[in-house]
Amino acid sequence: MAHYDVVVLGCGPAGERAAIQATRAGRKVAVVERHHVVGGNRVNWGTIPSKSLRESAVFFYQLTRSRLHGIRYEVSPELTVADFMHRERAVVKRELELIGDSLGRYAVEVIHGHARFTGPHAVTVERAAGGALELRAEFFVIATGSRPNRPADVPFDGEAVFDSESILHLPRLPKTMTVLGAGVVGIEYASIFAALGIEVTLLDTRDRLLPYFDREIVATLVRELGELGVTIHHEERYASVARIPGSPPRVACETRAGRHYESDALLYCVGRDGNTNDLGLDTLGIAAGKYGLLEVNDHYQTVHPHVYAVGDVIGYPALASTAMEQGRHAMRHALGIAGPRGRTEALPFAVYSIPEVAYVGATEEALAEKKQDYVAGRGDYAKNPRGQILGDSDGLVKLLFEWPSLTLVGAHIVGTSASELIHIGEAFLHQGATATEIAETIYNYPTLSDMYRHAASKALAEDRRRRLTTS
Repeated sequence: MAHYDVVVLGCGPAGERAAIQATRAGRKVAVVERHHVVGGNRVNWGTIPSKSLRESAVFFYQLTRSRLHGIRYEVSPELTVADFMHRERAVVKRELELIGDSLGRYAVEVIHGHARFTGPHAVTVERAAGGALELRAEFFVIATGSRPNRPADVPFDGEAVFDSESILHLPRLPKTMTVLGAGVVGIEYASIFAALGIEVTLLDTRDRLLPYFDREIVATLVRELGELGVTIHHEERYASVARIPGSPPRVACETRAGRHYESDALLYCVGRDGNTNDLGLDTLGIAAGKYGLLEVNDHYQTVHPHVYAVGDVIGYPALASTAMEQGRHAMRHALGIAGPRGRTEALPFAVYSIPEVAYVGATEEALAEKKQDYVAGRGDYAKNPRGQILGDSDGLVKLLFEWPSLTLVGAHIVGTSASELIHIGEAFLHQGATATEIAETIYNYPTLSDMYRHAASKALAEDRRRRLTTS
């Protein structure tokens, strides 16, 4: 039996940051990780691998579509996804080294094995190396992450039918692909494979794409996905998925609406399930929801105040950035550490599609629902010299300001580097900047960042028009 102040289950971004936060406060901490590596989905199976593939897809798309004079290239018909991910292994290796160094520097003990609760303050770990170990602690953090939802009636085989993790091991590049599910993951992969020259059909279970995003931004994304070669169908739920025999095999998807889709490959990515099975939660009277997700309060406590849950295992927004802050917040609350106490909903959100989309703060729809008056300002990539240099003529920076104070309340971007540019909006938002302050900020030239100035100037022009109209 070993005693700790804090035991963390899972060493993805949420668990790692929770553990380090606790050790920095001088507490004795152990992390139990069931996989042979730390880093979770962020490093090993999702975020970094998929973004590595995306960068190669963007390069490939620019090379094959731009056809620069004098540049010759050859594309092998035997290309696989692995061929487009040559940098992924180096990035993952480096990230794992950095995480290991960080955990070691803060003296976090890492135990590889599967943990189950055996009492309010105890877990038993079946160690990967063999044998069992009982750990007791004052506080526990459940940060076990999530996994792709895999319905029993979908024949996942790693040859023609894939989930969002196995797709990274696609044995060959198909000519056609059906993507079931148009959430963040589905949209990202649909655009990536379309950029690689694959004809992609994206089936959305909802009536509109990314319903929580600004609709003007989504409209631009939809238009660009179409130009990329993605065909989108809404309100489509599968009735059956079956392999069509042959070499190589094909896949048939019948929808509840009676439509039939055939393709060389099918990617199923309708939701993710929390990794809460076989954790012994029933011992504590903690019940997971329909998709294995746990309910928590504003401080990430479960029904037991000393048991916290953070990261993907509690569901939306299921981002590495929010997971990290949730882990830190949980430990600050548990251990009485001074620091930010806000929830993480106001953090920036990005979809790494082609093109990228990102936002922070309120949307026009949310402001209208609250009956809050506002003005909008827009900066167009087409009118920005850096945007023109990059060949991005469709991108948009959209800023929303409360009226008449003209305080920034939302920033929305679609286009090149949206995931980076959104942090400028986040900084302005958190400091309570006005349209005048944003417009008068000095930006390097030529930069995409200068679109913040243009967007704020447009909002100021709209403000002047309104004041003249009402005076």
